[in-house]
Amino acid sequence: MSEIMQRYLFHIHLAGATSRDSVGTLLADDSQAVEHGRLVADEIAEEDDYRGVIVAVENAEGRLLARLTASRAMPPWLIARSRFEHAWAEMRIDFSKL
Repeated sequence: MSEIMQRYLFHIHLAGATSRDSVGTLLADDSQAVEHGRLVADEIAEEDDYRGVIVAVENAEGRLLARLTASRAMPPWLIARSRFEHAWAEMRIDFSKL
């Protein structure tokens, strides 16, 4: 007995831009789609400049199943947008000890 595969779309949000998946991937169910989305995010985030990636997983009907970050995602406040912010992040001040 064969499983009925469903199409899932994986949209990539990175640095203020969105790359929309128009082809999709066939998977067995929602949980496999979410796991695949996490793998996509982790693969993209292997490059340090892309650690802030978000992968939005949708089913074929357009219902959002999950918005995923990479397992080694950088918190948004640590993503350097300017030289000043990069220098501030490098100072690594532990405010809890002040």
